[in-house]
Amino acid sequence: MTSTFPDLSTISEVIPLLKEEDHEIASNNRPLSLLEVVSQVCEKVVLNQFSSYLKEFNRISSHQSGNRSLHSTETLNIFVTDTMLEAIDNKKLTALILLDLSKAFDSVSHSILLHKLSCIGASPEAVKWFQEYLIGRSQYVRIGSTKSSARPITHGVPQGAILSPLLFCIYINDLPGSIQSCNLDSYVDDSKLYKSFCIYDLEQTTINLEADLQIVAKWCLEHQLLINPEKTKFLVVGKTIRPVFLAKDLGINLDSYLSYDDHISKLVSSCMRKLCQINRVKDSFDNETLKLVIETLVISKLLYCSTVWSNTSSNNINKLQSVQNFACRVISGVGKFDHITPTLRELNWLPVEKLLLEMETVMAYKCFNGLAPDYLVDKFIKRSDIHDRSTRNHDLLDIPLYKTAAGQRTFNYRDVKIWNDLDDKLKNFTSITIFKKELREILLKESY
Repeated sequence: MTSTFPDLSTISEVIPLLKEEDHEIASNNRPLSLLEVVSQVCEKVVLNQFSSYLKEFNRISSHQSGNRSLHSTETLNIFVTDTMLEAIDNKKLTALILLDLSKAFDSVSHSILLHKLSCIGASPEAVKWFQEYLIGRSQYVRIGSTKSSARPITHGVPQGAILSPLLFCIYINDLPGSIQSCNLDSYVDDSKLYKSFCIYDLEQTTINLEADLQIVAKWCLEHQLLINPEKTKFLVVGKTIRPVFLAKDLGINLDSYLSYDDHISKLVSSCMRKLCQINRVKDSFDNETLKLVIETLVISKLLYCSTVWSNTSSNNINKLQSVQNFACRVISGVGKFDHITPTLRELNWLPVEKLLLEMETVMAYKCFNGLAPDYLVDKFIKRSDIHDRSTRNHDLLDIPLYKTAAGQRTFNYRDVKIWNDLDDKLKNFTSITIFKKELREILLKESY
């Protein structure tokens, strides 16, 4: 890798991408940088090389799940949700603060970032390359066919650039180590501060939360980042707390009881709207294309982070099934009152309940075979690792002991039981692709 970055690749075209509500309000839009192809190719090469180094030498904090192999919003949501459910099982509450940083990527200080790159182990040549990449950039804004004049960029990493998420992860890499009493976990720039506590420790917990929040605020000030008080949410999770408070975190709507009622209601409404839109133009597609469009735009949305909320009520599962049924009718033209099961079978679709089981089983396979983050893998413990004496079931996983229904809703408890119930032949597949294929065939046979 040389220490220079192509000059022609430092000019960005920025377009506004609507985040919410009125697009006329500037803060409701996200600036998206459209970069030259040569820049994207160059960044991809550097990303692969530098990510390999960071992984090999374990340079990124274990509290960061963004831009890391085997990690995702789903794995982090599973971990934090299990923490809160385990607290409920132990008659504790969990205070959760969802931190929102204003214009996080745009606020990154180049000098601080270059210093952190050096501290994390980047060679002088690599640091020089990143300096070439960051400094001397310019950008112009395009809205429709109208373009602004180009302006120099003095700070920030471009939103939409391949390297930007990794660079931001490095920028905040030391933040979790500053926290004294609570836990802080992040997915790139989405961070959450949380602590489980007994009700009689409420006063001390409040003091601890405030102290750690002050530490975060001071750290942000020193790093030229700003916490947005309007979008930062505070949630207390536990059975004894009323009323139910709602907050959105990494694409999931949380409530104080982790019922996911609000999440499912909004998810169903959103998917139904999309299906109605597709239904109006379905004559433009053949059936195979229509099926692909619906699977891509609706079913994938329906299953986002499903391993987190699949422990929801049967009433919510039925609501999701109604979405899948409508999707079947859009594709096949089957009438509203006609039986839908034959169409599901014809499309090779699993019913929602089995679909959620499939997603959980695949995640269990990943955890058992080290294809998930350590914070999930470490919870899957073989009985043979605990008991010295050989037993008939020594290859099974140890089922965690929980006192309440809340504990039994954890991903850890559910997936250990799912894994133990699997056929040995299925568990012994070394290829996840073959495992998924065989699992799908088994579930289809069970369903129809």
